[in-house]
Amino acid sequence: MKDKKSKSKISIVFGIFVDLVGIACGLWLLIVLEKISGAEFVALSLGFSVIGLIIAFASEVQEFSIAGNCVKLKELRLEAERKIEELDKAKTELFRLMLPQVLQGSQKTLNKIDPRIVSFLNIFDQIKSLEIVNELRCEIEHVLHVLLICQYGKLKVIHQRAKTTENSFDELDSPTSLFVSLNDEKVVQFMKYNNQYQDSHVARGDLVDGIHAYAKLYAIKLKLDKLVN
Repeated sequence: MKDKKSKSKISIVFGIFVDLVGIACGLWLLIVLEKISGAEFVALSLGFSVIGLIIAFASEVQEFSIAGNCVKLKELRLEAERKIEELDKAKTELFRLMLPQVLQGSQKTLNKIDPRIVSFLNIFDQIKSLEIVNELRCEIEHVLHVLLICQYGKLKVIHQRAKTTENSFDELDSPTSLFVSLNDEKVVQFMKYNNQYQDSHVARGDLVDGIHAYAKLYAIKLKLDKLVN
């Protein structure tokens, strides 16, 4: 009800604005440029007044006629609203189909960042910008949980805590906890099992990047947890 009243007020203000602009343009053409006569000014002003009234009371006006052609505003408005609603549903269903596809991507890499995370973050940003997070919350949480577990597993050398899809995440699994636990001993251990690293700085850098990627997922988890069911 409040939205309708708000839209009605906006329509009235805009209608008055259009009316005033029309009259101002008419006066400019009449007095400054002397391009129209007094009678033409009156006709132009009346035309803009009618348009302004139609805009201001569009929700109440059922139809109007222009040169004998009847224009049914209510039907046009209802059709436009129906199309917008259909588009909203279509975009939601599109992302509902896209989210599970993220998990179909390959996760086999020596890098400490699950390659599927980038795709998920891009899709989530679009969902957030379209304001349909609530509608897709279940699908988002499912994909997010799988990615959290996989990324957490890539950092096992730091925490030594295995997780499965049945496990939840707590404060001990927070990115801050992982950063605190990352020390020289863990880096050396990591290099021992990953012989492609010859430089401890590079190895540490990759682990830090892995924690940052995990932190992005973890931040989304916290936001979703705060949403009202």
